[in-house]
Amino acid sequence: MTKVLHLITRYLDGGAEVTTRNTLHALKNADEDYDLYLGTGSEYDEEALSELECEGVTTTVFPLIRHYNPFTAILAVFTVSSYLRRKEIDILHTHSTEAGIIGRIAAFLARTPIVVHEVHGDPIAADRNSVLNWFIKKMEQLSAKFSDRIVVKADRIREIYLTRQIGRSDQYVRIYHGVDLSCFSKQASHGDTRRVLYVGRLERGKGLFDLIEACKRVDDAELIIAGTGTLYDSLAETIEETRVEAEILGYHDDIPSLVATADVFVLPSYREGTPRVITEAMAAGLPVVATNIAGIPEQVRDGATGYLIEPGDVNTLADRVNELLEDPEKRAAFGCAGMERANRFSIDTAQARYIELYRKLGQTNSSGKMSTNNN
Repeated sequence: MTKVLHLITRYLDGGAEVTTRNTLHALKNADEDYDLYLGTGSEYDEEALSELECEGVTTTVFPLIRHYNPFTAILAVFTVSSYLRRKEIDILHTHSTEAGIIGRIAAFLARTPIVVHEVHGDPIAADRNSVLNWFIKKMEQLSAKFSDRIVVKADRIREIYLTRQIGRSDQYVRIYHGVDLSCFSKQASHGDTRRVLYVGRLERGKGLFDLIEACKRVDDAELIIAGTGTLYDSLAETIEETRVEAEILGYHDDIPSLVATADVFVLPSYREGTPRVITEAMAAGLPVVATNIAGIPEQVRDGATGYLIEPGDVNTLADRVNELLEDPEKRAAFGCAGMERANRFSIDTAQARYIELYRKLGQTNSSGKMSTNNN
């Protein structure tokens, strides 16, 4: 039996967590026999971990894996390395920046046979400190040397990483995130109200204050913000001060019903990967206004399924949102095109690609330790 550990920085409610969970489900249903483990850093949802345990996944918390904490990261490397050796893990699959760097260095020390890293978002962005960007780049270059495969969510992300001299082209595999498209259908139920929707974490880098500023310049529209995060209180104060017609819903576990109440979906981020929520919005027939970064251009076709803008361009953001709200025929046309484009991001296709990836890695592994044949 092949032992597989998925290691993620945080296991909360983001897109990386959903992809990780979907991959575990795919491997559980594969013809090959996998013994599945999940490791998470200090931030996690206890209920979500319990659900995985009930499904037969062994879960472990590594409290020294923390969001951008270089002091605990060094100790975390040795903790994870010890775990890999003790459990005799055959495949380590890391997710996100911190767990990816810590896990891959630990795997090198533990001599783990196969190492896969998955890029969920570009960690290097203009709104971050230049020294931090430099450090992350150097660590990604180093960690790539310890990776058998690097999974990206868009071809554009692969090209960006290669331009930074992170890894080799033959290491990269593009697997789009998987969405259950059958859950989404556009059935608006908000009458004459013009609604602009944002779904995601309430954190820096998401462009949320840009969005509020833009909505000040859009007439007769209601902004709906769904999500949780450290900026919740600051956003609420800004909304009250600016008197923008907006509501923060907090965590929302029924995204299909939420997008059905909106006219336009907006994601004005400064850093992303290939956001699952954009695919969900397109699958529901919503036009999308998002920033022209990372893998988003492989989702949103500018002028066909929505509009792409530059990060921080509040004026254009407001203009594009207003244009779509004023033109129901264009919204409908963009929405139909988006629904068709969303088909490439189906969950069945994604899960099949992960199973294929693991099968090929098992077949080509030359260490003699691991085999993906059933025992």
